[in-house]
Amino acid sequence: MEKNTNRTFYSQEFDNWMREFYNKKAKETTKGNYEYYRWFSSKRKRRQYRHTVKSLLFHLRNIEFKNCLEIGCGPGTWTKLLLRKYPDTKFTCLDISKEMIAQFKKAVKSKNKNQIKTKVINFLDYDSKEKYDFIFFSRAIEYIPNKARVIEKLYDLMENRGKCILITSPPHPFILSLKKLSGKKVNVQHTQRISVKHLAHLLRKQGFKKIRFYPILFADYLFVPNTFLFNLLYRKRFGMLSKMFASSYLAKFEKP
Repeated sequence: MEKNTNRTFYSQEFDNWMREFYNKKAKETTKGNYEYYRWFSSKRKRRQYRHTVKSLLFHLRNIEFKNCLEIGCGPGTWTKLLLRKYPDTKFTCLDISKEMIAQFKKAVKSKNKNQIKTKVINFLDYDSKEKYDFIFFSRAIEYIPNKARVIEKLYDLMENRGKCILITSPPHPFILSLKKLSGKKVNVQHTQRISVKHLAHLLRKQGFKKIRFYPILFADYLFVPNTFLFNLLYRKRFGMLSKMFASSYLAKFEKP
């Protein structure tokens, strides 16, 4: 199995950039309240939050677990939702940013001390003999360049018949090309996204089963209201309309 020390310099450089971004710039920009800035500071973001909650509750409806690993927990936005639905579950929550973990502890852990463990660490550096029956991985895989290693590690950390929900954004190479041609800035954090096709390949290759993909958020288009698209498609498997309009997708899979 590939070891952590074999990651490329670019991967390490990207890791360092992400730590710096969330430890300093994100703190300054959001005035120490990243959750509000990310999900509640505008009408569009509040709509995205409602859509994500509705989608997650739908996809969690038949899943039960007692020991959850959350990767990229941030300030605890989705941990709080999981805690409400699974009040007796143990949580181990990881994030690359000490600032995000500090905000997490203030918002979540202070009220659930006996239930939650936190660690400031890159997921690929996380070493645990403990196995998890559920892993939640929201908007973090795009920040780890070595996607194949991520999928290997997920498999190693899951119990047999353990389940995972992973949320991320597709790369949209056409939009990136237009930005480059027009001279617009391409954010570094948007350069490592993974397509549904590529993620499906990695999951199948690793041995995961019951792999399913669904759209979760949609871009804002003047001619197609994204709430209409969301209500029409969020329960349906990722297809052509989702490929055209979805700005984020959700993957569900399990270890046999």
